This record gives sequence, C-alpha cells and structure tokens, in this order.
Amino acid sequence: MGIWYLYSGIAMTGNVLAARYELLEQLSEGLLFHVYRARDLTRSRVVTLKAVRAPYASNQLLLDTLQMTLDARTRLRHPNLLELYEIDLAAQPPFFVEEFVRGLDLETRVRRTAPFTVPIAIEIMIGIVEGLQAIHSAGMTHGDLRPANVLVGSEWRVWLNGVGMRGVYCAEPSLAAAHEARAAAYTAPELFRGATPSIASDLYACGVILFEMISATTPFRGETPVLTAEAHLNEPIPSLRQRNPATPRTVEGIVTKCLQKDPAHRYATALQLLNDLKAVRDALRFGKSLGWSPIDLPDSSTAKAPSSDMLARKSAPPPPASEEEEEEDDIPKWLRTMIRLTGALVVLGLVIGFATWMALRFVPEDRPVPQVVGKTLEEANRILRQAELEPEVRLEGYSEQYPPGVVYSVSPPEGRVVRKGSKVYLWVSKGSRFVEVPNVSNMPESHARRELEGMGLAVMDSVEERTSATVPLGYVIGTVPPAGARIDRSRPIKLIVSIGSGYDTAPTTTPESPQPDTPKRQFEVKIDLSDQPDRRIRIEVEDALGKRTVLDERRTGGQVYTIPVEAQGASVRIRVYVDEQLVQEIIR
Repeated sequence: MGIWYLYSGIAMTGNVLAARYELLEQLSEGLLFHVYRARDLTRSRVVTLKAVRAPYASNQLLLDTLQMTLDARTRLRHPNLLELYEIDLAAQPPFFVEEFVRGLDLETRVRRTAPFTVPIAIEIMIGIVEGLQAIHSAGMTHGDLRPANVLVGSEWRVWLNGVGMRGVYCAEPSLAAAHEARAAAYTAPELFRGATPSIASDLYACGVILFEMISATTPFRGETPVLTAEAHLNEPIPSLRQRNPATPRTVEGIVTKCLQKDPAHRYATALQLLNDLKAVRDALRFGKSLGWSPIDLPDSSTAKAPSSDMLARKSAPPPPASEEEEEEDDIPKWLRTMIRLTGALVVLGLVIGFATWMALRFVPEDRPVPQVVGKTLEEANRILRQAELEPEVRLEGYSEQYPPGVVYSVSPPEGRVVRKGSKVYLWVSKGSRFVEVPNVSNMPESHARRELEGMGLAVMDSVEERTSATVPLGYVIGTVPPAGARIDRSRPIKLIVSIGSGYDTAPTTTPESPQPDTPKRQFEVKIDLSDQPDRRIRIEVEDALGKRTVLDERRTGGQVYTIPVEAQGASVRIRVYVDEQLVQEIIR
C-alpha cells in the first residue's frame, strides 16, 4: 500500500481500501488527513473516509492520541454530530470512517455570503450549540470550534466536525504550530495563556462565530497569529451593532457575554446560551421585543440621580440684595435700561467678532469630490487619497455597465464640496449579474466544483447521479442549467455525476470467439494527471480477442490525457493502471 501515498485527487478514484471502502473522490487535504468520499461496499452506503497523511502515519504518539480521541467519540450520538462508523489505525494508511453529509463548511458560506441575516445566523448558531450541549453532556469539549469545522446543509441543518482534535494536533509540534495559526481568530484568551480547552472556551468560540456571521468579520484581527492573540487578550470587545446596525440589542448582548475575557463572566453552560438563542428565534418569529440583554452593554448607562449638593442648591433661599442693588433705585429707570442695553450690544459684538475671527482662522480646507466613477478601485483610492479624502468600499454589487473591480457609484456625489479628510463611499462592480454556464462535462466532480465556484457561481451540495456508458465513475455528465445557458449568478447549479455503467461487479462472461463480422468498438479513456508528476500508464483490454495490453508508457504530468482504445465483442473490460496501481475500470 506504499504507493497509496503517491496520489492525491482523482488518481485515487477506483481504489478499494481495506477490501471494503471504494474511494470515489478526494474532498479535501488538511494538515493531518486526506479526506475522501467513499462507498462502503459492505453496507452499500456513501461515507467520509479520513486517512492519516504521511509522515504522521508512523508517529505512534500521535496515533495513540488519535485513538483515544476517537474512542471517546464513539459514545456521542446526536443529530448535530457526525456519526463515527469505524476506526482502523493499524491499517496502512491509518484511517477512520464517518457519516457522509451533503453540506458546505461554514467558513466557505461566510466567505461567499456574509453578512447573514440575523434569523439565519441565529438558526445556524442554535444547531452549533445543540451539538456542543451533547458534547459537554458526555464530559467532553470540542476544543477546535471554528467555521471550518461546521458543516451546513439544506434548511440550515448543522453538523459539528473535528471534535477533540486539538489534542491530537498538539501531539506533534509541527502540526500544533500550524493548527494554532489557523485557529487563532476563534481561540479564547485563556488558551493563549496555556489553559486547557473547556466549556467556557467553546462558548467563547460561539461568540466569535456569531459575530462573524452577522458582521462578515471576526471581532479580533491581527496581521499575524501572534497579533491576533494579543487582540484577544488585550483589546476591548467591539460593538457588533456598530459593524451591523441591523443587529438587535439582545443579540449584541449574547455575543458580548460569550466574548468576556474572564471565563467566569461568560455563559456557565451551553444550555444557558441555547435558551437565550431560542428566545431570540421566537421573538423574531412572533414580532416580540428584543430590547433586553443578558449582560450590561457599554451604551446601556442610565441617567444619574441629582447629587445632594445640587438638591441643596435648589432648596436654598436666594441671597439677600447687596448695597449696590439698593443704590440702583436712585438711578432713573430709563437710564438703567439704556446702560444695560448698551452693555448687551457691546458683548454681542465682541462674541460675533471673536466667532468670525475663529471661523476665518480655523476654517477647514473644503474640496470637491473628484471624478472616480468608471475608474478601477485601485485608481479611485489613489485619486481620493491625493485629494486628502478617505475612501471606503460600501458595497460590491453587480453592474451591467461596468466590468469587475470598477467603481460604479460614489457618495457624496462627484463634484460636491466636502471637508478635508471626509469619508467617500464607493460602490464597486462585481461584473454582470448574468453569466454563461461553462462546460464542465467529463471533469471530476471536485474539479468541476472548483471551476464553477471560481467564477463566483453557487453549486448545489446535492448532485444528480446517473449511469453512463461513456463517462467514468465520479466524472460530470452535465449540469442543470446546461452548459451555454445564460443565468443569473445567484441561481444555483446542479451537477449531474456519473456512477459508471451501473454494474457493482463485472458481469460473468466467457470470451467470445472472434468473428470476422464482429464490429469494432471505440472507447475514450480519460486520465487526469493535472496535479501529478510524470507517471507510467498501462491500459489492459479484455474482449472477444482475449486479454492484452494496448498501452504501456510513461506520460508527462500536469496534463489530462484522452486515449482512444479499440475493442471487439459485446463484452469489454478496460483496466487503467497508474504506476501499477489500478485507478479505473470500465465494463461495457
């Protein structure tokens, strides 16, 4: 099985691991695991198989830690947790098998569509906390809660991934450093000081995730993981409502309570947080008030009562009249009025003169907003900064008039006079809302998804599976809508994926005797080496003429090869080997 490690991607398609799990497609490659969508041939179900990467497969301390973590997981059963089916860390490579769900990780969803509306963010967070409650009730902690470890399916169904894996990463120093860098934005302050993961640190991560879903940014950010850690430790909790004014006061209070620096000031249990989240969900559904908060917010100060000295001043009798006031009675009333009026006019003149002098002395330098519509964002920023104005992107939206990356609107409008240093808000084009669906037929499913998502298109988590006599297993037959259709970018695309010819096992046949009039059949074999180095390719054909090798040569990596194969007879079997490893079998 040593050759197994040479492959990552579609070259592994068709391999059977432990005589039971057929690897259909590589889903991802993490720090520690190759993750595959596989078919359990014994139970006829699709599963997720996670295989330990080399060189960690030979790290016994890491494998022992992983075994203990997975053993603890076997007692977890909950709708919001992935079920663990099998553990075989003695195999080569070591692997374990989990429930396969069709969903997209929350990290990707946040990157594509955040900020979420408050009802959607609350619904997702309820699923996360319900899963946490099950973990905590079993005497465990998650320890690595972040959007990359949250899967979200249709109707906002949530599954938690990576339970307890932080301890496994810490068993290997090189893994620990890389993992901590990835998780820094969601790590509680006490963990940076060396504390162990706890219920409180899991709930802190909930606050970060909820903050990010609603505002599209994490509350504490730094240019490096170390600076991010310092922000968690030292910076005050930012206001969620300042970053997204549509946030109800109650939701800001929930986030603020989760993000307290002192673990003792956070929610004591996941159940307490869950109850507040469900109260928000009910209030949103039935139009109830969300003005309450589970914690005092910085802007919730009440009016101060009058002090005792103020009350004393209000109740004290007026002072007695002075001798000067008594002597004023000797001055005629009309003269006293003229003196007071003259004094008032003099004071008023002095005030107006001083105000005019100050206005002329310190008047800000006003300037018009320069012309930036139709300019690229980089050019618009440069022009505005040269004019000593502060540019800020308000929105990236679709525009039929301007190409991607070009400013299509500005506020205040061009030509309006504003003060030096004023903010100028920019609307930047994402291009046309409509796009032509590209042709991704005959691509591996994972490659087709990357191609479509790279164009900013949404691809449905679920696929339509069809049998095909010409498209290999795991490759794309077509899409809905079809290639060439012009669609709105917001319209999701469904992939139609081949499940091969429909045979689970090869039909039992006996070689046919070649007949002079037996028609020849033409096949095309696709071999994807786009992400591979040079490989030896061998193709065997078994047909009416018997078994033979039709190709055995070394091909250059970085390309996709389409190789024509000719066969005869009604029954044909074609086997494709890469470096003597069977990667594809076609039965017709």
